[in-house]
Amino acid sequence: MVGWSAWAANSAGMGSDATKVTDSGIVDERRFYAQATGHAHPLTAADYLDYPRMRAMLVAIDNTPDGALLLPAGYYDMWDVVPALPPPPPPPGMSASEARARIGPHTVFFTNMGMTSMNVGLDVRVIDQIGLANPLAAHTQRLEDGRIGHDKNLYADWAIAEGPFLKDEDWIPSYIDEDWITQAEAALKCPATESVLASIRGPLGPRKFLSNVLDAYRFTRYRIDRVPAYELSRCGLDEPDLGVTPYTGLPATGP
Repeated sequence: MVGWSAWAANSAGMGSDATKVTDSGIVDERRFYAQATGHAHPLTAADYLDYPRMRAMLVAIDNTPDGALLLPAGYYDMWDVVPALPPPPPPPGMSASEARARIGPHTVFFTNMGMTSMNVGLDVRVIDQIGLANPLAAHTQRLEDGRIGHDKNLYADWAIAEGPFLKDEDWIPSYIDEDWITQAEAALKCPATESVLASIRGPLGPRKFLSNVLDAYRFTRYRIDRVPAYELSRCGLDEPDLGVTPYTGLPATGP
């Protein structure tokens, strides 16, 4: 044991390129985050503020007091923002200053949930696309030959569909398809999917606890298709009205 400990403390570990994802899917996570943050031993929330996107995330939240969905942009110093639905009128008796002080719903859609959660308040929802803390993503099919633990990828359209956000093309990033959002909204009404999500998000009482135990195997095996149109077909739901003329094939030709 002493010899093994001495070797482990003085070895080169996984080599000089340990942050590159290989076929094994294993990387030196400590070295990766040390390089990405610039801190030899990143431990605190403040350390991880130096990770790309983290400071920009706080700025984006501060700039959207009415709420928004934050999606990681292609640049490391900004986020794509989908505004939340306009807040309701203030209730009777609330002053204008109190109404302005209300903070709308914020959701951050990002893989690195630990550092994200450390640096935002408890009123900010943090979900990921690979299913570690997002039940919807967790029940998608695995990507074949994907990296272990990172082998799922839920499209951002679903995050917009299930949240209180503006969903038309004037407010969503150009790489998001408004039709996919509409289809995802319809797909979320699949009874089996609603049952799985209710088992996680609903109030936990004796009845719910017993139901979850009895349905654990079935719920664990349940999978959805991450492409909304395919998910509608899988569940046997009707295609929602997308406001376009459906394709019926090429016109007939000949005499």
